[in-house]
Parts: sequence; structure tokens; C-alpha cells
Amino acid sequence: MRKLALLTLLLVMPFSMTGCWNQTELNELGLISAIGIDRSGDRWIVSYQLINPSAISSGAGGSGKAGGSEAPIHVFSSTGPTLREAIDVSYTESARRLYFPHADIIVLGRQTTEKGISEIIDFYWRNTYMRETVNVLVTNGQASELLKQLVPTERLPGVALSNILEKTDQFNGNYPSIKMYELAIRLDSESQAAGVPQIELVGAPEAKLDSVEKLHKTSTQGKLRITGLSVFDKDRRIGTLTRAESFGISWLTDKVTISTLSIPCPDSNAQGEQISFQTASAKTKVTPHRMASRYQMRVSVKVKGILSESHCRSNPASLPTLQAAQKEIEQAITDYIEQGWEAAKRLKVDLPHFADQIHRKYPKEWQKLKDRWEEEEMQDVQLVLDVHATISQTGMSQGSFRSKDALSRPLRW
Repeated sequence: MRKLALLTLLLVMPFSMTGCWNQTELNELGLISAIGIDRSGDRWIVSYQLINPSAISSGAGGSGKAGGSEAPIHVFSSTGPTLREAIDVSYTESARRLYFPHADIIVLGRQTTEKGISEIIDFYWRNTYMRETVNVLVTNGQASELLKQLVPTERLPGVALSNILEKTDQFNGNYPSIKMYELAIRLDSESQAAGVPQIELVGAPEAKLDSVEKLHKTSTQGKLRITGLSVFDKDRRIGTLTRAESFGISWLTDKVTISTLSIPCPDSNAQGEQISFQTASAKTKVTPHRMASRYQMRVSVKVKGILSESHCRSNPASLPTLQAAQKEIEQAITDYIEQGWEAAKRLKVDLPHFADQIHRKYPKEWQKLKDRWEEEEMQDVQLVLDVHATISQTGMSQGSFRSKDALSRPLRW
């Protein structure tokens, strides 16, 4: 029995000592922080924002320190008839195995979005090494050019763009971010519509931030900024919403948490006299109702927040002023929602996803009208808004710093 056990041990030991045959050492990996996808005719162009480890470890790249000369990233592109082949071609110039799970951002170029992005979504769902949680952005130009731009005070542009999207969601809700899996779900829903934030390099034509030397100044001529919300119908981009229109869609789709609304002072018609209302919580509920000849969408919005700024002459904490201010806030939210809804009808795209609401509540009726939804039925939908705003705090100061005596007193030198 002991001989059998010893023989078994001798046979097993060589296999246990061989190690992992397919392991990859860390210094053999090329970490990708952002991906860009463009089209040229029928060919795909995939761009990679490759992290430069030496620049990151030395603290020179993108940190704005004097003497830093190494760029924190290296951007290069490869082409192919399919996305998979384009990535394989990249190894003709990459000394490292590209590691995609670290990527926080994917940027889609203009031609890519106009020709359709279904192949991109399919590619992400089929390959386990591509993360479906990557944030999606759209640009009007080439995605490859946008990946070359650095972000002041930040080392990795891809991580910086991801943080910009996070802060936008957290503090204003103007352009709600979207991840790859969310984009796939929305385009596969009954509405078949989605909004994707649009990123651009704003400033003079020569204001590119493609070298570390340009970050050694206290101010740069150009900067990366979210400028709009690109609208997708099925898998193609068909238009762009303004900030106000996009903000209205955010209210309709319950995407607003913390944001700021500027409203005129209730007791004044003077230009510039306004109140800033910062939302602390917001909840939107949409309920469809079938009418005789059309559908009615009842939208209930409940928002609570504080007054963070007041230019009014009267005391904002007084009951009449407080009630009037709440009415102004409710009207401002109503105006944003109506602008967003009108933009959706103009583009004939169901961005509020009313179709999904109707499908869930009236499944049989939906089958009869879904083929003519965007062109006919959606245009006749009646929007009934019920917005209720509550000002929970008016700040530490009850009155306004502004007073007639202080403003009318002449300066003395």
C-alpha cells in the first residue's frame, strides 16, 4: 500500500512543479486606459491609450511638475475589416500584450456612430476580456485624436474622463453617463433609443493638449468638455440634445440627484436678481394611461433641496417668499421637461422610454401600435406633469446681504 502511494506521489509531483503554462507576467502587459473606435470606409480603426509605466512611477507624466518630459500615455492605432482583426494587427507594433479590463472609457468617432454601433456592442458581449461596465462617449471628430489629449492636473486622461462623467452624474445630471451594458439594454428595449454624452476639445484650433510641455503653463488654451447628449435611434446616431433638452430628459428618466436650478427672485423683475436652489433628493415616477384615442403619461416629480444663494432683497425664509420660490422651482423643472420631450418628438426618438412603460402595462395593445410608435403614436402622447418642490433649508443667513442702503451709498476714497 505504501509502495502504491509513493508511486502515485512520484507521478503527480512533475505536474505540480511545471507551474502555469499560460501565465503572463505583469511587466509583459500593456495597460489600456481608454479605447477609441473610428471607421474608414468598411474598415475599423481601433486606437489605444496605453499607459506609460515609467512616466507614472516617476511622477513626471501629466502631473504638471517642472522637468517632467515623458508623456503618461502612448496612443497608437491599428486597422482591420473586423474589430477582432484590428486588435490582432496591433501586435505588429506593440511589444506588450494589451490588457483591456483596465479601460474606463471607450470613445466612438463620428463615422462610427453614423454607420452603426451594433458590431461594437456584439464584440463587447462576446469577449470576456472586454468589460461591459466601460463608460461610452461620442465625439464629432476622430476618436483617435481625442485620445491623444491630456487633461491638466491629471496623469491618466482615460481615468480623468471617467471621473468627469462621475462628477457630472453626481452634481448636476445635465448629461447622464451611460455604460456599455446600459447602452445595449436601451437599444434592445421597446424604445430602441439611448443618449450618450458627447466629448469635444474646445478652444482654438491650435489648442491641442497632446504634449506634456503644454501642461507646464498655469492655463491651457484648450480643454476636454462634455458639450451635448448624442441621440441614438436603434444603433445609429441621429442628432444631439442641448444642455437644457438633455437636462429635461434626465428629469423624465429619474437621473437627477444633486443639481442646481437658478430661478428669478419672486418679488423682483430686475435682471440678475436670482435664487440658487440645490436639490438634495429627487424622484420621478411615470405612469401610462390609455385614453380614448391616445396615451397619457402622468409624470410625478418630487424634489427637495436648499437655497444655496440669494440675490433677493426680501427675506427668503419668509413664508410668502418661500412659497413663491417653490412655485418658481416647479415651473423651471416643468420647462426643462417640456424642452426635453419636444426635442424627443422632433427627432422621433423615444428617449424617455415611454414605450417600455406602455409595453409593461398594456402588452396586448403595445403589439398593435409598436410599428407606428415613433412616427404617429408617440407624437400624440399627452404629457401630464405634477411637480412638487420643497425648500427644506434657506441657509444660515435669514436675510440677504444685499440692502438698499448699502447699494445706494457712494464710494468714498
